Amino acid sequence: MKHFTLITSDRVGLVAEITDVLAQASINILELKAQSVASNAIVEISVDQPDDAMHCLSAYGFTVVSDHVITLMLQDKPGALAQITRQLSDAGLSIRGISTLQRLGGLCYVAVSTDDDAKARDLLGSLLAE
Repeated sequence: MKHFTLITSDRVGLVAEITDVLAQASINILELKAQSVASNAIVEISVDQPDDAMHCLSAYGFTVVSDHVITLMLQDKPGALAQITRQLSDAGLSIRGISTLQRLGGLCYVAVSTDDDAKARDLLGSLLAE
């Protein structure tokens, strides 16, 4: 999955602008998270057409930072997330982004990006949901 982060000045209508740009290009939003930090906005987004989305958002004037994420399937129980983050840390990997995607039937799906996703995939291979 391709994951984008937009960091821009916060303003009224920002999310509407982003979603309008993507809608006009017929790009489907799979996940969207936005938050305001001081006078800035951090918008995290996953879409069905990542290359087109990056082009559209950049052409509109947004600074887009893209990242691939690894989707993991964990048991939905206390300590499961701590265990995989500890494994990544012990292997010397930095987590650049992490978010829980869905809880369903005793499982928790988590998206993670690291500074070495190939190494993270090898390390966590049995948990990959992709």
